[in-house]
Amino acid sequence: MPVTRAVGVRCTIADGAARPTVAAACRGALLVLRDRIVRLQVDVYSDEPWPPDAIEAVQALDELRLARRGRLARRLGRDPSISLDLDPRDDHELGLAVAVAPYTICGSGFDERWRLLWDVNDTGTSVTFTLSSHELDDLRARVERSGGRGEDVVALGSRSRGRSG
Repeated sequence: MPVTRAVGVRCTIADGAARPTVAAACRGALLVLRDRIVRLQVDVYSDEPWPPDAIEAVQALDELRLARRGRLARRLGRDPSISLDLDPRDDHELGLAVAVAPYTICGSGFDERWRLLWDVNDTGTSVTFTLSSHELDDLRARVERSGGRGEDVVALGSRSRGRSG
């Protein structure tokens, strides 16, 4: 199914933003968008060693990956995929995604029409969020409360429903 861009303000994190701001924005955006995201996927893989605050979540995600791999893959002894589908309505699974969000090589959240709302990549160096103006304000406030700089969450402009690969 083709991916389409959602209507809203497309945002990213300013170049040179401090690591705490990046982490707070990646996590906060997922929380702000939780009610609109129906499909959530994260890669249990990072460009860097997992930091201490993510280790427990990574272990739990690895257990889920092993438990969810197919019967044939288990029989053949194949490793599970690094990608894992999570349920954003499940508090535990959402919490795991939030924990690894700033560190994963890829995390994506889609709405019911497969419109990409939350996209974090390459350990927080490439991120976009599609937010309403209210959600953008909420995200900036969350970043500030976490000790980051809310103004480093930058609106790129309004997006209409253009198609994307």
